[in-house]
Amino acid sequence: MTEAGVVGQDDEYIFNEYAIDDSLGPLERLVNYHASDFSLQRLVLIRELAETARQAGYPETQAQILPLLHAFVNDTEPVVRHGFASQLFPLGEFMVSAGGEVGYQELLNSLLPFTVELLVDKNVEVATAAQKAMVNLAQLIRPEQVESQLMQVLFTLSRDDRAEDYRMVAALLFDELAPKLGAALVEAKVIAEVKQLANDTSFSVRRAVGSNLGNLSQVLGPNKAVDLVLPIFLSLCHDEVWGVRKACAESIVKVSRGVTDDARNAHIVKTFKALAEDTMRWVRVAAYQNLGQLIYTMKAEDVTPMFLKIFTDMAFQSEGGDSDFAEYCAFSFPAVAAVMGPTRWRELDDAFMTLLKDVQWKVRKSLAHSLHEIAKIIGPDLADKSLTPSIELFLRDLDEVKVGVLQNIELFLAALPPSQREQLTPTICSVPAESENWRLRNTVAAKLGLIARLLPPTFVDKHISDLVFRLLDDSVTDVRISCFHSTGILLQHLEAAPTPEFYQRFSSTIFDLGSNAAFHNRQMFLYIFQQVLELGAVNVAEHMMDRVVQLADDKVGNVRFVLARVLANSAMNNPLFCDHPKVHAIFRKLSDDKDRDVAAMVTSRLPRVQNIATAAVYRRE
Repeated sequence: MTEAGVVGQDDEYIFNEYAIDDSLGPLERLVNYHASDFSLQRLVLIRELAETARQAGYPETQAQILPLLHAFVNDTEPVVRHGFASQLFPLGEFMVSAGGEVGYQELLNSLLPFTVELLVDKNVEVATAAQKAMVNLAQLIRPEQVESQLMQVLFTLSRDDRAEDYRMVAALLFDELAPKLGAALVEAKVIAEVKQLANDTSFSVRRAVGSNLGNLSQVLGPNKAVDLVLPIFLSLCHDEVWGVRKACAESIVKVSRGVTDDARNAHIVKTFKALAEDTMRWVRVAAYQNLGQLIYTMKAEDVTPMFLKIFTDMAFQSEGGDSDFAEYCAFSFPAVAAVMGPTRWRELDDAFMTLLKDVQWKVRKSLAHSLHEIAKIIGPDLADKSLTPSIELFLRDLDEVKVGVLQNIELFLAALPPSQREQLTPTICSVPAESENWRLRNTVAAKLGLIARLLPPTFVDKHISDLVFRLLDDSVTDVRISCFHSTGILLQHLEAAPTPEFYQRFSSTIFDLGSNAAFHNRQMFLYIFQQVLELGAVNVAEHMMDRVVQLADDKVGNVRFVLARVLANSAMNNPLFCDHPKVHAIFRKLSDDKDRDVAAMVTSRLPRVQNIATAAVYRRE
């Protein structure tokens, strides 16, 4: 026998040895292979666990599936344990809904203990999946049993002196489950446990508390959060271990949202300043990274000029040692501008202009993506004065920055005075000609119609129409497709104008595509017609209809197929056109088309009608 033959036999043996017998049902496969030596088989089974239980029914689940589950908790492969943790909630849902009281008791007696075991798994991904499962499973516990069942689990974790991992998980779950526990239970029993954990000898436990106080604050309400949660947080902000202080800097926004305005001004702002001046750089970085969102939790009158200056100073840090600060500033800039409003824009203007010219492209990109939001916040006059020059700069920047502006360009233009929209549009329209990046052309093609709606027909005719024609002829299919919708909008916009000449000039070129010698142009005409239908542009659709009727006799089957699909998808489901006599005539013709695909497209997508006589028109016996 040749070597190749031996190898082939070996491969076949391995396949047969490890393949799951497909002739078995899901439950039989689970029973037969749950202890397989091949971890992939166990993984396949565990990913189907909840569905297997549903198919088997509750009695079989209780009798045959539940006894097998403990093996998955202790599986040697983390990926299998992770899969099991991910299945605990859907399995629990099934057991409660299908098993009644018995299923609910199994949730408490089996699934919750399994979840607790996985909460402290050495594999981080497994532990994270178990934490999500615990939060979800907690929602299935009846309100009257939250204290006796859920709190008992949490107390067991928080009071376990064997390993800090249990207490860390308890700190996280006290906060995650606070909405389920409720304000009364949090105040009466949880806060005392959290205080104890905040004074734990393990800095990892204290760090976990510092990271997880936000939900507790929200559930208690502002006044009680000030009395019960804020002192814990402030104490941890001065912890001797910098990792704990860093955790507090990262969670300061969540705590700030939960306290009163007075407490925020008196304590949170002061604490932030201390964290921002911490001796450890990583604490300072975490504080500055969250400064913008912290300001967003405040009222404008509470943000003093000096505190706001701490934020704006980040814009000038690219040339210093903390270059990431400028990126944090750019990312949070819209949130801060929203709080400050137009009346305090002058305090932000210099920072904006500095970020606009930052040496790091990531900073400019972040600002470009949010430009439209800032424009809406500060109003048309300030946007015209302060933001308009940025468009010129951004559209000469790297492609990543250009895309950031173009993705919301119509929203930015809408926030400007009408005269300024006309001034900027030629610059926007020049992007496709100046770039070889088809994705930029694609973005512009998708936006042209939305831009045109903001402009008078005379301007559209002069500056946008020709670009639409060029993009409809683009070498990249995606660009042409994106331009179909813009073309439909232009037809609708120009048709509604008081002067007909612009519509006539633009539409004649578009309508001529319907009789063009190239079949793909005739298809393009139909796709534009589809956009017109979906826009509800009744008059334009009527003007196009005669050309559409002619294409029902097109010599190219692909054209007739596109026509059938367009009408089936966009005309027959549209109340404005489903009863149009010409649409009905086309359907009758295409239902007898010699091309089976064309006829099938018509007959398979027939509209649901109540009138039997009308339905008979389309039905062929």
